Amino acid sequence: MLAPLRSLLSSYRLLLSGFFIFLFFNANAQDPVVAYRDIRGYLFVFENGGPRTLDTRPVREFRSAGPYVGFVNSANNLIVYYNGQLTDLGDVTNTKFDVNYSFLIYKRDNVLAVFEKGNLTRLSYFIRDYKIAEGLIVFRETIADVLKVYRDGKIQELETTLVGKLGNYAAGKNTVAFTNRNGYLKIYDSGDLFEIDNNGTTDFACGKNIVAYTDGANFSFKVYYLGKIVTLEELKAQSFKVGDDIAAYVTDENYFKVYTNGKLLKLESYAPDFYEVKDQCVVFYINNKFQALVNGVRYDLENFEPLSYKISQNSIAWVDQNQRLHLFSNGKSVIATTELFTSYDLNNSILSFNSPENITAIYYQGKIYR
Repeated sequence: MLAPLRSLLSSYRLLLSGFFIFLFFNANAQDPVVAYRDIRGYLFVFENGGPRTLDTRPVREFRSAGPYVGFVNSANNLIVYYNGQLTDLGDVTNTKFDVNYSFLIYKRDNVLAVFEKGNLTRLSYFIRDYKIAEGLIVFRETIADVLKVYRDGKIQELETTLVGKLGNYAAGKNTVAFTNRNGYLKIYDSGDLFEIDNNGTTDFACGKNIVAYTDGANFSFKVYYLGKIVTLEELKAQSFKVGDDIAAYVTDENYFKVYTNGKLLKLESYAPDFYEVKDQCVVFYINNKFQALVNGVRYDLENFEPLSYKISQNSIAWVDQNQRLHLFSNGKSVIATTELFTSYDLNNSILSFNSPENITAIYYQGKIYR
């Protein structure tokens, strides 16, 4: 077990804090919403099984994820919708924004700000660069080579480089990996900072509770997981991707393996045509089968490669060879619609699709809403 650079809490306090964090998030969890625009350009949001009007004037652009909707109204202002409330975040000139399950983030000129659970926090007035993950933002400023992280409404400084230059960095849901000016790999995990090694590691990826990386000394493939370093392969992996408590990779011998919740699974003796990891889901196409590993269970989804697919919170939507739209959620697959559609989107298990007439329909819990 690694010892963090910052002082550790006692096991008793960790258990208590984890218990109350669990209660807090379950008590305050917000259901996902889906924003859509009707044929007039008016903006609606689908939530709690029905539509609600957000703006009766044509909106310029919009995005929705989790419980958040961000949109630019006819006055050129950035508006965020959350928990039944609309908040005006000001003029959108020289502004770009995005939303995920945890927050809305925007950059206006050199200002970086985040809107989370009804609160607006300005992270920096001198932003240089930043990376976003669900639940976490890691960023640097132009005035000094300082790496900072925002999580749960707080900003924490991870590294200050007065001489030399900070190396690469990556962000996961509750982890950050970076190399400092001396080549040390460091990992931030839920408030604690760990120093891993100084072997010149530059190849790493972050997820929830997990960081996968190539050892810079002997090129072995390793993962940091819940405070421990585990060597998965003695030789460098050809490729790897991470999610929530999970890492999928192709070995030097072309095996396809998954490390999930502390266990290593060999899925196939050859590499898939493609694979993707998101949340606790691994989607892959191998041996002419479109498959998924979700929460450790393997599912056959199709006997052919889909035309396209999307993943959200362990739900999967895809388009088959006959242009039908499918949804996999909670271990079951259904054909959501056989109607013609031009585009689709997925937010958790809420599936939206647009007709050729630009009319949006919502598939939710076995029913289609228009």
